Amino acid sequence: MKGLEISEELVRRAKAMGADEAEVYYLKARKLEAVFEKNDLQVPKGDSYEGVGIRVIRRSRQGFAATNVLCGETLDDTLAAALAIAEASPVDPNHVLPDPAEARPVPGIYDEASERLVLEDVLDLGRRFVEAARAYDSRVTIDSTSFAAHISERAIANSKGVRLSERASSFVCVGMAFARDGDDISSFDAEYSGSCALAGIDPEACGRRLADKVVKALGATTIPSFKGSVIVTPYAGDELIVQPIAFSSSAENVQNGRSKWAGKLGSTVTSPLLSVTDDPRIPAALGSASFDREGVPPEPIELLKDGVLGHYLYNCYTARKDGVRSNGRATGTDQTTPGIGSTNFVVAPGQTSLDEMIRAIPKGLIVNRFSGNLDPVSGDFSGVVKGGHYIENGEIAKPVKEVMIAGNIYELFAHIVAVSREVVTIGEMRLPYIQLEGVSVTGK
Repeated sequence: MKGLEISEELVRRAKAMGADEAEVYYLKARKLEAVFEKNDLQVPKGDSYEGVGIRVIRRSRQGFAATNVLCGETLDDTLAAALAIAEASPVDPNHVLPDPAEARPVPGIYDEASERLVLEDVLDLGRRFVEAARAYDSRVTIDSTSFAAHISERAIANSKGVRLSERASSFVCVGMAFARDGDDISSFDAEYSGSCALAGIDPEACGRRLADKVVKALGATTIPSFKGSVIVTPYAGDELIVQPIAFSSSAENVQNGRSKWAGKLGSTVTSPLLSVTDDPRIPAALGSASFDREGVPPEPIELLKDGVLGHYLYNCYTARKDGVRSNGRATGTDQTTPGIGSTNFVVAPGQTSLDEMIRAIPKGLIVNRFSGNLDPVSGDFSGVVKGGHYIENGEIAKPVKEVMIAGNIYELFAHIVAVSREVVTIGEMRLPYIQLEGVSVTGK
């Protein structure tokens, strides 16, 4: 494979130029995208990219440089720049590259059909989304939507013997819309569909789901303020559930004192109803990969088991600082040094159906989308509810508008009282509906 050959050659040249250790990360990508606004096509575009990121370690100093011009003179300049940056950087004995390890392929993350895809195919898929939403109800307006295909090849080689390469494809459809009935205008709402396989995405179904959401949001009214039950849908769960857990599980945030969960491995940090696995080996899942940004093969890890914190997310640098082995959560591209992040974030389903959850709530709120701020360090959040519905006497009573929610998410994690059996896949996340108690709801 060309990318791996380039990476191996640059590692050899970096060593010859004086690097103690060297790593080269290669990325080649092709992206096709169609963007629609106000129901009409706006921007069709196709981009191709090829580049390398070169990381060197010299006398415990790290340097990094990147280029997307893969010719001899430019590559020599990039190698020299990485070495010069290393020379000027502070000594840090925690800079380390991983040893080779077996990276088992994950099935289904590359679709051969992507090689035959052309821009006209992407335009057609985007149009099918818009037309399905409009056909569902003429009151629906697609504010914006895009259909994107991303096909990539990545490779990594380092001076310790890591030699890995992998291809992946993704097809993502995302749209935002509202409905208008006379003077009544619904709140904006969003819908998403993604797959590693072209056949795995259904733009018509995605468009109809979005139309259904915004039509049901017509006739929204304000509600009285209260403090009580809130059901966080999978769409709102990204910001309110996933991001604070991923942030507090990052070893980097633990080590720099920004994580609420520093020093709490083995301790109960949430309700026992919450279990979370970070799983990079789910076949055909968008977050799956056989190796991370540093060439470490990641395995599934239980971040939370019945509310008990089981692991932090490590790259090689933070693992070295803690005296442990990296668990393969290095993230980034050829343009960046390795960061830390999750792969496929999976919240385990509970024992309660969504309908049962609603029927048990005398007064509460369904939060379909959250538009506000959540400070991952403190956990404090406040923001406006979009596409929300008021629950009264165990039934969905009406859509709401001009309603805000606020609280501290780390405190509320201890007050999770129900997790739904239903699970929705959104990109790299698999999330159920989660009921929180004690949320401040501000209406009028």
